[in-house]
Amino acid sequence: MKKALIGGLIGVCLAGAAAAQDAPAPTVRPSSPNIRDLQIRGRVQAQAAFVSAKNDDVTRDWSTFEVRRVRMGMRGTLFQNVRAQLEANLVPGSSLSMRSAFIEWREHAPAYVMLGFDKPRFGHEENTSSAAILTVERSMLTGTFAPGPMTGLAVNGNVELLSYGLGVYTDRANANPANEGANYLFNGSVVLTLDPLVGQTLRLRADVLHSADEGGNFGGRFETAVAGSLHFAAGPFDLRAEYIHGEDRNSDSTGGFYIMPSFYITPQIQAVARYERMTSDRATGVRAASRYARRVPGLETPEEGPDPTRGDLGQALYLGGSYYLAGNNQKLMLGVELAEIQNTSAGALQSATVLGAWRMLF
Repeated sequence: MKKALIGGLIGVCLAGAAAAQDAPAPTVRPSSPNIRDLQIRGRVQAQAAFVSAKNDDVTRDWSTFEVRRVRMGMRGTLFQNVRAQLEANLVPGSSLSMRSAFIEWREHAPAYVMLGFDKPRFGHEENTSSAAILTVERSMLTGTFAPGPMTGLAVNGNVELLSYGLGVYTDRANANPANEGANYLFNGSVVLTLDPLVGQTLRLRADVLHSADEGGNFGGRFETAVAGSLHFAAGPFDLRAEYIHGEDRNSDSTGGFYIMPSFYITPQIQAVARYERMTSDRATGVRAASRYARRVPGLETPEEGPDPTRGDLGQALYLGGSYYLAGNNQKLMLGVELAEIQNTSAGALQSATVLGAWRMLF
């Protein structure tokens, strides 16, 4: 009787698995017969954090659950090889905003032409999808320099081992204000992919941004910035490193680096570590690494007066890992970050943050 019952349960499970594998893929019917490859795209990323922070004035703990990212969008290609993409941010409690909205002519691989709203190509970590990054949060270095999405015209392409990007952007969320004239951000990027030559993943990257806009997304902080990165992977080992340096209109410099090795302990479990260090000529040029430390009562960004989360030197160490349930389509993440910002308005700010995340891409 027990054997029959067990056999029946196994049979039901196998039948269910086979049915799931044989289930037809969802069909999206475009409104126009000229559209092909229409896709619905989205992601949901939830996470939790506990942080303990202290400086000369405050010693507090704080914790939270939050939906970090919710995005929905569509992408399709016309028969004339013109791709259109639309993606919106739908985080609960926040106003609806656009993540990307552009059209791209993809007739010739050496020169795809994009017009619309998207991120410039600057930095390896910033241009790695949030579904594919190895740490729960990106580095404070990336957060300092990332210009965010803006409207622009760009040409991207691939020629043998070389890929490139050239773009000009408004340096605003969408278009230049009429009363301030035309202020633009110029972007250049080049990536050398040496994988075919060395038989392993080996990619070298260089990016540059320059802005004449004193109040834009990027130009409000920097006039010029350069980034250089390395990505090497062999078997279960992966190494990513990046250096970024920027100057404002007073020739004050801010810059630093991170180095991030990782290792697959099993095909599903990956361990990662990241060390980063930043310095700035400006007394407030380096901001706390942890977005959660900045929310601790007594450390919130004040409307007036000095910001206790900003100093001129910072460093952080992150240790963590990911458990891949279905690759980057679904994974669990856990990490601990120890950080210090020196010479803030209230002495050194030290924080320890424990982070957990569940990320799904569809």
